[in-house]
Amino acid sequence: RPPLLPSAFAAELEKKSFTNGKEDYPLVKGLYKDAFEERFGKATKLIYGMLGWGDAEAAQLAEVLASGAAPRLETLLLAGNKIGDEGCKALAAALKEGAAPSLKLLSVDNDKQPELVAVCKERGIELR
Repeated sequence: RPPLLPSAFAAELEKKSFTNGKEDYPLVKGLYKDAFEERFGKATKLIYGMLGWGDAEAAQLAEVLASGAAPRLETLLLAGNKIGDEGCKALAAALKEGAAPSLKLLSVDNDKQPELVAVCKERGIELR
């Protein structure tokens, strides 16, 4: 499963139950938010290859990237998944809007998808 933005995690958390009621919700939400921001804020390489991801997972990752969560990301490895045109279009849209401003290498099996090819060429991102 791709990473969740803290807001999406909070929504998922609301569907869960704790043995002591809802007392731990604010603590768990805060811990996730802090850990998410710290880890993604520092990440220079993300390896999500061969996880069986499809378009939905790629779109979820694109949403995370579009949030500005990974400003230092240089390498994104997604090869070995089943990401089709729609997932590539979601990634392309996020990149076109300035997501992952430090990205230098994107590895995805669908490396001929026109929108993704165009935005990578425009931004000088190596696509393979």
